[in-house]
Amino acid sequence: MKIGYFVTKFPYSQQFTEYAYGGSTLVAYYLAIEMAKRGHEIDVFTTSVNSKDSVEKHENMAIYRYGTNFRMLTSNISFGMFRKSVKHDVGIAHTHFDIPPGPLAGLKYAKKKGVPLVVTYHGDWVESYGGLIRRMGVAFHNKYLVDKVLSHANIIISPSEYYIDGSRFLKKYKDKIVVIPNGINIDEFDIPYSKEACKKKLGLPLDKKIILFFGYLSPYKGPDVLVEAMPKIVKDVSDAELTFAGKGVMQDELEMLSMRLEVEKNVRFVGFVKDGLKPLYYKAADVFVLPSTMSTECFPLTNLEAMTCGVPIVASNIGGIPDAVKDGENGLLVPPMNSEVLADAIIYLMENEDVREKMGKNGRKGAEGYSWENIAEKTEKVYKELV
Repeated sequence: MKIGYFVTKFPYSQQFTEYAYGGSTLVAYYLAIEMAKRGHEIDVFTTSVNSKDSVEKHENMAIYRYGTNFRMLTSNISFGMFRKSVKHDVGIAHTHFDIPPGPLAGLKYAKKKGVPLVVTYHGDWVESYGGLIRRMGVAFHNKYLVDKVLSHANIIISPSEYYIDGSRFLKKYKDKIVVIPNGINIDEFDIPYSKEACKKKLGLPLDKKIILFFGYLSPYKGPDVLVEAMPKIVKDVSDAELTFAGKGVMQDELEMLSMRLEVEKNVRFVGFVKDGLKPLYYKAADVFVLPSTMSTECFPLTNLEAMTCGVPIVASNIGGIPDAVKDGENGLLVPPMNSEVLADAIIYLMENEDVREKMGKNGRKGAEGYSWENIAEKTEKVYKELV
């Protein structure tokens, strides 16, 4: 089959800080690679880090990067994705519904070329936070664009079973939804270093228990709730240190909050982390925490990454998080926006090494079922039903 992937950003061989991306981009990336390995011809239509068009050729894969005309918040907008992608012929258009223009370019292509459209839906957008421009943009997106894409899709892939009924949009399209979870590249996280060696390489203190938050510092991920939990955590576990790996709009606010709560000596901000260093941070951690506050979390890749590295998880019982995080098995689920309960869960794991080890082993075992080979096989079956 010849498959076209329409995604707003697609990783380069080297990382650019001005071309940041999240989990949905990595999902598209690894799925495309695995499909190419399976012998399919893959065309990727995406944006460029700059204003220039470029083409990258790999075995069974061509990546067409169209010059960025302007940037809006975290999105690169390229008119070339709409105008130039239609010059190429594919049998199926598959778009990952996240930030524009990828989903809309995929929709336009499918309509113009008369080919089936597959949409992987990575979560609802919430209008209740951010500046005026973001709020207006998200409101427009939710009112005019989401249903336009989903209604035309032949198949909608939801990474989470739990998420469907809780989604503002998905519940009305149940008759064409297939559940296929996100995957994980297990080999990427298998590194030959001990916890102590990872701490040394990263410059993290050897005498501290590390609580890790990995991701964009945004309100919907609840990093402020985690900081608010720290006074209680530090009182009971004096050698605890919270490490924020990632940057985002809340960093200044979080630094001020940690100072106001007098826990700034127990909170570390390391900023942007290159993909190659990710496994080191997970392996250095004693507990991974995802205190999400909003239902935008469909199937966070960070949970799979932590599981792969054998790190127990404390996460909010919201959205699609319970698909991967099984309460009492590989982690603990807590109600969102409750710093007291969050602190109790983290303290429990910090004080019980045997429980951490057991949950970590269970997580690693569970992660093996999310290999990209398995995910690609399930996705391939969807494609075959459409051609």
